[in-house]
Amino acid sequence: MEVINPTEVCYRAFELLKTKQFDDAEKLLSNCLAKIVDDDVASGLFHSTLGVLYKMKGEFKLAWRHYERAEKLIPNDPALKIISARLLIDEFSEFDQAVKKAKKVLALLPNNPAFCHQAHVTMGLAWAKKGDKKKALEALKKSMEGDFEGFITAKNIDFNLCEAVLKKGWAEKEAKAFLERAIAFAKKQEEPDWAETIQKMVDAFPKNSA
Repeated sequence: MEVINPTEVCYRAFELLKTKQFDDAEKLLSNCLAKIVDDDVASGLFHSTLGVLYKMKGEFKLAWRHYERAEKLIPNDPALKIISARLLIDEFSEFDQAVKKAKKVLALLPNNPAFCHQAHVTMGLAWAKKGDKKKALEALKKSMEGDFEGFITAKNIDFNLCEAVLKKGWAEKEAKAFLERAIAFAKKQEEPDWAETIQKMVDAFPKNSA
């Protein structure tokens, strides 16, 4: 029986996706899926990568189906829950379902700063799209609790919710606080390029802003 290394297969698939060789990537993943027996993790990884493929192609319903299969096969993978929740928000306006998935991440990894951050950002994005200012701002505040302590790098900071509330004109003060904390963290981690990039965001605020 052919031995299939799911990590290597997914790596090859992502290399194909980088150059938009979608058909070749799909064929590779589908063939490996057909050969996998009783290996939920491997099947889950292949379905997840197919989700990425179809999302890149703009075929969001197919992407969703594969993410859902992946999540059922690897139910305790927090990254899958965040990815599928964001798809629900961005493409299907299924905000309540997205919030439920994010809450599951908090339940799975309550002491993981990076995933808790992503979960709060995800919930905030859902509430912002729903027009719930209060809950969106609460999520923004929770997303920066601890000043990103426990993150490996400033690259792990997600600015999507900060941007979303700014676009709505809801939370200039809170958004500025978020960015200033991100700058402080980037400096602490000795990532001057990131600190400079985030500083440019702050500098873009009106001079009379809080």
